Amino acid sequence: MKAFCPCHVTGFFALRGKGHTISSEGCGIVLSVGATTEATEGSGSVFINGLSSTAPTTATVVGLLTNESMDVYTSLSLPTSCGFGTSGAGAFSTALAVSGSLKLDYSLNALRDVAQHAEIVHKTGVGDVVAQAVGGVVIRRQKGIDRIPAPPAKISLAVFGEISTAQIIRDQEIMRTINTQGAWALKSLDKKPTFETFMALSKEFAYKSGVISEKARDAVEAVEATGGFASMAMLGDAVFAIDPCGALDEFNNVMTTTICHCGAHFVGSTSREISSKMRG
Repeated sequence: MKAFCPCHVTGFFALRGKGHTISSEGCGIVLSVGATTEATEGSGSVFINGLSSTAPTTATVVGLLTNESMDVYTSLSLPTSCGFGTSGAGAFSTALAVSGSLKLDYSLNALRDVAQHAEIVHKTGVGDVVAQAVGGVVIRRQKGIDRIPAPPAKISLAVFGEISTAQIIRDQEIMRTINTQGAWALKSLDKKPTFETFMALSKEFAYKSGVISEKARDAVEAVEATGGFASMAMLGDAVFAIDPCGALDEFNNVMTTTICHCGAHFVGSTSREISSKMRG
């Protein structure tokens, strides 16, 4: 059985806690492209986009769910380390695929927590899987989640390079600025929780946090000069935008997708196959 988990782009965030108890507040968009994973009993190999990988986050997910040796095959629609939550999508889709393949008795929230724990252990992400469980434009707070109603919209993505999430998290000076600005942005969003407010606050967060690159800044300004909205994908050297005039077309590595309003789920099984699996 295969599972799909959508990618997620964070507009702004703040971290709370330390170590394995760390959590994230903020807001982001769940995308219609993501990770598709199939898990079968085998030799314990992991393949990402057809290539063998050590994939420690994936291996941790499997180890937390079962003692069985599983082969995991993940296909990613977006590049890694560019702020699109691909590690969370891979981890969550793996958890769901393993659970479905072995008929394990885990709820979706339990599988989400397994994926999030693996992300935190390996410092590949903190808050993506919380949003990837529900879909939409998701506000993450310490007390729970909420969603911003969002109209149908094309999301444009421009990729300029990678940023190491682990490296940023380890930099205490950068994280102090990020946490201050992220808390301010979340408080401001709560006063007017609209999609337009989210995009504006995301841009301000990107600029004030100091992590946006010159190329990403140029792309943001090009989109806004033509009446669109744009900001940096956290944490990656990439831009996400509502770009009605196609201003991003002058930049390289531009992709388009839409907002995904559903979370991680099984894919690819017919009703007859599901019925057969249930009869065991």
